[in-house]
Parts: sequence; C-alpha cells; structure tokens
Amino acid sequence: MPFSTSLDHINPTQLRGLAWLSLSDSGFRVTQVSTDDSGGGVSQVWTAGTVAIPCRVDPLSGRQHGITGGAIDERSTHVVTIAAGGTVAAQDRFAISGRGTFEVTAVRDRTREWSREFEVVAV
Repeated sequence: MPFSTSLDHINPTQLRGLAWLSLSDSGFRVTQVSTDDSGGGVSQVWTAGTVAIPCRVDPLSGRQHGITGGAIDERSTHVVTIAAGGTVAAQDRFAISGRGTFEVTAVRDRTREWSREFEVVAV
C-alpha cells in the first residue's frame, strides 16, 4: 500500500507543520549586478534582495558533499534549506542574518520537492 498525504499532487505554496517551523533563520538572495562604466568596461556589485526568505543552515558532514560539474565539490561547508520553489541559483550568494554571506556552490534539484536545498561556503 503506497504512502499518501493530504499534499499529494499539490504544489505547496509554503512548507507546513514541523518543516515550516524548522526554517528559523532569515536570509536574502544576493545577486551580481553589472553596470557599464565610462571606460567601456563593466563594474560589478553584489546586491541583496529586499524580501526576507525563511531558511535553515546546517553544517555538511563528509558524506553529504554534492556534485558540481560531474565532480565532488569539496568547498561546500553548509547546506541551506528554503521553501520549495525558491529562486536561488548557483551563480548567486545568500546572506543569512547574523551568520554572514555565503557563496552558492551547488543547488540540489529534485523532481518533486517539499523544500529546496543548496550548498554554500562562507565568503
């Protein structure tokens, strides 16, 4: 007999119950913005978003490292969890209130996700 829940075949807009309560930190997606300078080059700055994203950050153990470009990414030190459908990408950074800014090293893509996880390393 297959396992069934009330959320089967539904795309949740937010996590529920204990999963939602575990997202006790608050973070911001940080993206790189490029602007033309007067010399024909480009100036790049990192800009944090304005909408706080509930999140959780956990240290990685040795067996949890992800794969980046077909190889194990040993730089990753933590995994961050956010609600499903989050828009954090591998080229972004993620700032967690009171914990600092992290470079995103890998985004764990799942076919059906109840939460989104991505690996990070402190900047």
